[in-house]
Amino acid sequence: MRKNLSALPRRLAAALFFISLAAAANRLSAQDSGEVRWFRSNSSGMLMEMIPSRVAALRNEYSLSLRSTQYREVPELLLPYYNNSYSTELRILYKYGAVNRRQWIFRDGSGLTRLTASGGGSRFAVRGAGAWEDGEDNNSGLIEIRNSSGDVTREIRYEDDLSEWDYRYTYRDGVLLSAEIWFKAAPPDPDETEENPVIITPVSALAYTDSYRYTRSGSLRAIDRTLHEGAANYQRVAFPRLGPGVPPAEDDMITHGSAYTSGHLIGNESPEGQTINYNIDSRGRVLGETWRDEKGAVIGELTNTWSGDRLLSVLWKTKDENTLIEYEYDEEGDRVVERNFNHGVLERIVYIQDDMEIEDIFINGVLMLRAYWENGKKIREERPR
Repeated sequence: MRKNLSALPRRLAAALFFISLAAAANRLSAQDSGEVRWFRSNSSGMLMEMIPSRVAALRNEYSLSLRSTQYREVPELLLPYYNNSYSTELRILYKYGAVNRRQWIFRDGSGLTRLTASGGGSRFAVRGAGAWEDGEDNNSGLIEIRNSSGDVTREIRYEDDLSEWDYRYTYRDGVLLSAEIWFKAAPPDPDETEENPVIITPVSALAYTDSYRYTRSGSLRAIDRTLHEGAANYQRVAFPRLGPGVPPAEDDMITHGSAYTSGHLIGNESPEGQTINYNIDSRGRVLGETWRDEKGAVIGELTNTWSGDRLLSVLWKTKDENTLIEYEYDEEGDRVVERNFNHGVLERIVYIQDDMEIEDIFINGVLMLRAYWENGKKIREERPR
């Protein structure tokens, strides 16, 4: 009897072990069949805490659902990059109970992430599901494609106006050597198309070719950019958040797409053949730019001044120009004021308040015009007395 009693804990432990294995198998089976798991999240879509139910999860400001999916659910936008050996996962981020954006993750048989895509609107929804669950549509998004070594080989950005940026990367021994940047303009407005049936549908055009240079320790030192015909109207474009050793962005919903660059549109022509050399520090900030013509002669120099991650000013100098842009930020780090000077004389101030911008134009130091912009559109203007 004592022998049987002493064996009971071991038998009970073994039984509990097999019960736990069965439960784990059931969970995996349920997960593979598309069981939805819920998490408390943040604005980046991180899995912060598992929540037992949908109702409880949606009580949070941000919540996230996660489930495996099948081929028939993959959006048409992602089908060209799908492989039958891939497993697919869908994450949906909610804000106050409404869909905020969706993220798709493709993994190969070894578990390596081969594609991460994140965005809003019908193009990232389950195939055949239509547009937003809350009735709104949003066209912006990003697709990031990786090779079997985990290197990003292509990055496609979709802007809200339906224009597209396409980054195509070349590596050697895992080190990024160059990138081709293609641009496709937004399609014509439907009203304009009806009035003018000969409008040409936009096609992708090569805008830039970037070559990357490194220090002996492997840190990115400079980027040499060559401008092509497709860059004529898009002189300044942010760099992708990319470099050696950048891990897959599957722990949060990728919304990146820029390293630090001034982003201010300098009013110069950019004919094919011009080049730009970007001087970059160890933090990925662009410290300066040197612009050269097709013969290699310097035609302009730009200097950025930083305070931490905040760009304080941009100085652009050529033979005839001396333009300074200064920025101010609020406590949360959002840019709220921009001042433009020409040869030391104030010409323009922009005050940024949420979706509203107030633009003041000065002539000889006197305020001559005040314009109000909302979501990029001028809604009214005033001429002070």
